[in-house]
Amino acid sequence: MKTDVRREKELEIKKTILIVEDDEINGDILASFLEHDFYLLRAYNGKECLEILNRDDRMIDLVLLDIFMPIMNGYEVLHERQYNPKLKRIPFIVMTAEAKIEEECFHLGVNDFIKKPYDNPDIIVARIKRMIELYEDRSIIKEVKRDKLTNLYSMEFFKKYCAQFNLRHPKIKKDLLAINITRFHLLNELYGRDYADEILKDIADSIKNFVRQNEGIAARASGDNFYIYCHHQDDYSEFFNNVIEHVKGLTHVNIVHVRVGIYPNVNPNMDIDIVIGRAMAASLIVKEDVNKIFAVYDESSEEQVHFNEHLINSFEDSIKNKDFKVFFQPKYNIQGERNRLASAEALVRWFHPKYGMISPGIFIPLFEKNGLIQELDKFVFNEVAEKMKEWKEKFGAYIPVSVNVSRVDIYNTNLEEDILEAFDSRNVPHKYCYIEITESAYSTGEDIIIKLCSSLREKGFVIEIDDFGTGYSTLHSLLDIPFDVLKLDMMFIRKLDQNIKNAHIIQMILNLCREIGVMSVAEGVETERHYNFLKEAGCDIIQGYYFSKPLPENEFAELLVKELKK
Repeated sequence: MKTDVRREKELEIKKTILIVEDDEINGDILASFLEHDFYLLRAYNGKECLEILNRDDRMIDLVLLDIFMPIMNGYEVLHERQYNPKLKRIPFIVMTAEAKIEEECFHLGVNDFIKKPYDNPDIIVARIKRMIELYEDRSIIKEVKRDKLTNLYSMEFFKKYCAQFNLRHPKIKKDLLAINITRFHLLNELYGRDYADEILKDIADSIKNFVRQNEGIAARASGDNFYIYCHHQDDYSEFFNNVIEHVKGLTHVNIVHVRVGIYPNVNPNMDIDIVIGRAMAASLIVKEDVNKIFAVYDESSEEQVHFNEHLINSFEDSIKNKDFKVFFQPKYNIQGERNRLASAEALVRWFHPKYGMISPGIFIPLFEKNGLIQELDKFVFNEVAEKMKEWKEKFGAYIPVSVNVSRVDIYNTNLEEDILEAFDSRNVPHKYCYIEITESAYSTGEDIIIKLCSSLREKGFVIEIDDFGTGYSTLHSLLDIPFDVLKLDMMFIRKLDQNIKNAHIIQMILNLCREIGVMSVAEGVETERHYNFLKEAGCDIIQGYYFSKPLPENEFAELLVKELKK
């Protein structure tokens, strides 16, 4: 245990003190007292002090400030601090031989004083340490230095210590590694949170061993993401393989994989958030391929980052200009004497003014990560409601339409209000509005989904579970979520021809739907064999290219006219 404590202390990074003193001898004396316990920066007047603080405020833990200096004195620095929130979070101790200035300095927010001449080094060090501790307790109320589960640094402290790490090793090349355990949430679903937490702690121990041996620091971000900042290495394969084998040995299942992004030879002057973003961008290049371990950030990944940034920046204008278009894919009832158009699914497409048609597979995950998906969903709700109103006015009938709710948007507290506003403002009856909830979202927001579905269903909306069969809590979700329609994921249909087992599974699900009294829908139906099998098996509704691809609004309206004439 003592060895572990000692090693943890080795990973600690000294606090950084900025000494602002124009008298070089006094500054050297003070530095000699402090250099063992703190990392020191020097400034020789107020102007230099503010330049350092404005450039590197996040890495400064305390300022020792002389008052009487040339160019800019300490009073001017303190006045500037009064109006700068970044500087107010840093404690200031004034060094002075004149007691009469203390009252004025207190009014300017000074936290403490050290008397000149300096005569008791131990007292000075103790007072500085205590002031830093008190200020951290006061100013970082919600900020935790270490992740409670793994004892790695929290991201806030990791970023701060990366800056200090650069100062301690200014001439040594350094890399930033972003490590992600893909699909880790499945371990929670299969074995429970306690088991998954033990896996995370074991992975963290492997990372700790690495940074101890390779002069680095490490952090755990939310969930299953880890970061390492360390001296540059040409080859990390041994470390990566150790982590991968460790994960395999612990989980005993081949459903989670390790992917790593590396941003090599970090420019120490670059903003750490940009560095972290680039390492993460590199990690996203690594697909869920067990044969590919890592990716190094390069020009292509930088282009991808810029592309994503441009998409995000152009989102608002595209919403205003309606560059996003809602397409409608027909859904047909295949039980009965003839196939009948039963409803449609609304699918959003982006016709970008610069890049042209952009796949939803690109922009939807991007918007989910950047918080824009809520606004896009709201746009789709309103567009769908408007079209349903128009069709009723033109053709005298409502056609039910399914709208997807993003798994991220589930956490939007205004989601139900947005849905109600879109349809109620156009007097569209709720029974024609199908709300599609992806089944995989259940594992991350069980209580929220149950509450949302219950409330919407009570108000007359039809609840449809989408992508059924893609998650690992599928049957569990059926017990709790109130729903009306079950939609088989297209994976089942595409694998229909592979072996007889797949056909039996589909039949079993369709039988289950009949038993519990819900409507069944199959998506991704493309061939006559698919159609014949599903009709005979008792599937109620199908959608897919066998009948129609997703159609723009005008083409779907034409189809609707033809169907109404039959």
